[in-house]
Amino acid sequence: MRKGEKAIGLIFAELRKAEKEFPTWPSDPVHGAAILAEEAGESVQAALDLYYGRGGVDKLIEETAQAGAMAIRLLIHLHES
Repeated sequence: MRKGEKAIGLIFAELRKAEKEFPTWPSDPVHGAAILAEEAGESVQAALDLYYGRGGVDKLIEETAQAGAMAIRLLIHLHES
């Protein structure tokens, strides 16, 4: 499997998980973008933790996949409105 396919697989796995756990999505783009920003911020925190030896790459991968999933959710709901 190519690296890109693996990355997309991780994002879609997180997307399915998020849609199951949180089936509704905000109706306005500001709150949707805020959810995306929160996940992106958690990716930055995980990157800092990795850089300074306080965390592993697995946490950064997880948080980045979650950010990707929220970007997709936002795009889906923007397209629907």
